[in-house]
Amino acid sequence: MSTVAIVGSLNIDLVIRAPHCPKKSETVIGGAFGMAGGGKGSNQALAVARLNAKSYMIGCVGADDFGRHLQSVLIENGVDCSHLQVRKEAATGVAIITVTDDGEASTVVSQGANSLLDEEAIRDSKAIFERSDSALFQLESPPKTVTAGLKLARQTGCKTFLSAEPPFLLPEDAWKSIDYLILNERALSFYAGHKSHKPTLEEMSYEILEKGVKCLVVTQSAKGGMIFIKSDDEEDFHYDAFNIRAVDNTGARDAFCAGFCVALGEGMPIRRAAEFASACGALSCTKIGAHPSMPWRHEVGALLGEASEDDYEL
Repeated sequence: MSTVAIVGSLNIDLVIRAPHCPKKSETVIGGAFGMAGGGKGSNQALAVARLNAKSYMIGCVGADDFGRHLQSVLIENGVDCSHLQVRKEAATGVAIITVTDDGEASTVVSQGANSLLDEEAIRDSKAIFERSDSALFQLESPPKTVTAGLKLARQTGCKTFLSAEPPFLLPEDAWKSIDYLILNERALSFYAGHKSHKPTLEEMSYEILEKGVKCLVVTQSAKGGMIFIKSDDEEDFHYDAFNIRAVDNTGARDAFCAGFCVALGEGMPIRRAAEFASACGALSCTKIGAHPSMPWRHEVGALLGEASEDDYEL
């Protein structure tokens, strides 16, 4: 069984359907409204648990109904929340999400208690890293905290994964603590920072690898994605997306990241892990809401045409 420490955000998502996202000063008459658990860290912790891995959540919520609800949902799904802090000085994070008729989502986040996740909380979680084989981070927490977490996780022997969303500048020394960096093309362009010419995807990716990252995953939605590896033993490759009807892509990359992390933790070869992760991301697009759409292991096996999850144990 893979064991994953997830460091990151927990939000309540307020979701409304709309024909399109509002433009400046525009009011759009929307459709159905829903409320569900979310936040990239919370989504990934839930997905890891549903994929039959041991999941530890490290983060902050407020001392309010939203925070209690999030903690309850995670615990009910098997997530260890012993290092989830309840902070009285801030409200639980909230995300306002507009989902268009074609399944595309736009999000505005109020960080709330997520902004209080600090380096002390990381140090207090050292024992969690020591008993985990992987550590998964995102950037809805303060960048300094993420950097400290990456370094400590690496020191304790964890494989480190960073989902670079939303993109924020990171200290230069953070890159060398990242084993697997997962981002989309927009974030890749942000981090590559070319100004003199328009670089190719490959040029930008190799530039990131030169910073010290061992493996770069560039997600391309319905086109699948590319994986670039800093190794003489492995070749860069493209992985395919699954043909599904998307109703809401909120949390799709979180499901992908969780699947990729769990698969590699179980010892799957990287190409097989990418296929497994792609299935997780696709399944999450078939349901509305972040928490409700995080896939279960048997669903992933069914999409991949496998008789049981045992087919993925090496």
